[in-house]
Amino acid sequence: MVKLLVDRAADIAPETAGRYGIEVLPFVVNLDGESIIVDKDYPADRFYSLLRASGSIPTTSQMSPEELENIFRRMGKENPIIYVSISAKGSGINSMAGLIAESLGDEGYDITVIDSGMYAYAIGFPVVEAAELAERGAGKDEIISFLKQAFERDTAYFIVDDLTYLKKGGRIKATTMAVSNLLDIKPILMITDGLVEAYKKVRGLKKAMSVLVGYIEERMEDPGNNEVVILDADAQDKAAAIEPLIRKRVNPGSVSFSHIGPVVTAHTGPGLIGVYFKHKKPYTEYGK
Repeated sequence: MVKLLVDRAADIAPETAGRYGIEVLPFVVNLDGESIIVDKDYPADRFYSLLRASGSIPTTSQMSPEELENIFRRMGKENPIIYVSISAKGSGINSMAGLIAESLGDEGYDITVIDSGMYAYAIGFPVVEAAELAERGAGKDEIISFLKQAFERDTAYFIVDDLTYLKKGGRIKATTMAVSNLLDIKPILMITDGLVEAYKKVRGLKKAMSVLVGYIEERMEDPGNNEVVILDADAQDKAAAIEPLIRKRVNPGSVSFSHIGPVVTAHTGPGLIGVYFKHKKPYTEYGK
């Protein structure tokens, strides 16, 4: 049976990872001189509290090549492995994993490394579905094809609360920050081409949330039989506010919630709210 592996950036809940046998690689978040190992059992709430109390902007680092190789060897003794990584443009772990997988291939290990091009549960949701396919007996090639199609078709949209974190990453200009703060402009962000980028700007949080719901209305595939995932980074109040809008205007088959974990929150800051859903067609084919 195919074994699935992700990193902590996928934000798969511990109970879900355990239920499907999905292995989760830890990441390291560096904050105020402390290196925090965040694995599947490290709760997002704990990191939110540390981050808000700190006032500093954290950094992240990946596990060592030796650690990853040991995990590959343990998991791959009897089963093919599919490792789905955080976007290769957001971390070097994808490249490192590819080199290790290639080396172990010479010893007979069957390891496929996939660059999700995504972050947070935009990685995790398709991987959980892939694990369900594996349980039903799907082979490696079928699962790989499913995952690649999902990452090419679906993305997540966000409203960020504090642009400081994105500015540090060089994705938001200082002038944009000044105008946004002065006029209460809320950038709508989107994961595209492996990066989190500004997609649209609207005035006010209420309008911004309405725009997110509008994207779901316009772009969601078969809403009555599919799920909308509300993503938040210490923004439960916003999640609670957008849920009834989604239920009223879209009426999806289900609505679920996913906390954005430490790996992604370290680069976006707390207060972020977003949505993820299955699209009718690849997200790159829609305008703004």
